[in-house]
Amino acid sequence: MSADSISPWTVRLPAEDAAHLGKLRLINGLSILIDGTSVWLRGEYLNEDLDRRIRSIPNAERFLIKADQQLTRPDEIVPCAQLPDGSWQPLRNWLSIKLPIAGFTAQTDERITLKLSRSSRPMLANLMQTSWERWHAYAIQAPAVRLNRLGFAVSENAAVLIRGTPLPPLPGRLFFEDSGIIVPLGWQFVPNVGPIGVRQLLKLNETEMALFSEEGSFERLPETAFVQASRSAVRMTHG
Repeated sequence: MSADSISPWTVRLPAEDAAHLGKLRLINGLSILIDGTSVWLRGEYLNEDLDRRIRSIPNAERFLIKADQQLTRPDEIVPCAQLPDGSWQPLRNWLSIKLPIAGFTAQTDERITLKLSRSSRPMLANLMQTSWERWHAYAIQAPAVRLNRLGFAVSENAAVLIRGTPLPPLPGRLFFEDSGIIVPLGWQFVPNVGPIGVRQLLKLNETEMALFSEEGSFERLPETAFVQASRSAVRMTHG
């Protein structure tokens, strides 16, 4: 594709990178189609500014649309793919994102519903959930240098969230926390709007966190629930 072209074009990218399309939301004439795990963007006109923005989208494959909806790569003449059939919709409508509080349920409108799906992206667990008994037994004998890196919060049912790195070698569920958004280790949001985007969708205040399950439901918890880990703090909590 070249700038200032009137040839119809399309771009294919993985669904997890769809959040990058937000930089194009104010441009008229763009439409989008969801096809399995891919997102397709198309337009009829390309100028220098739009071309630059498209090139900046990670993992985006660019094509020109030829006769019979056949696709060629830029600077090639042999078709390499076919434009998928389906219901295209304006990009602006598609980017009107809604996140249901009770979980990730199907929507009947054209807005995106965020989902949690498996991720192959490497993540380092920095939060875990375990039992009070396991945490207490560990903490009262652990070296202070290990505890100084950790914070903990205790729920009413005696479950413990331990936050920090490295996490203690205890049995439990592992999570990844970023900007107060906590997801099970090995899972990610689709489309990937980033933790700040999720916070905005949930309308979390500055002191709130959100802990997600694999099913997509979540609970709010105050960041102030976490206290610095120390033997004395554990003993006081135990009492």
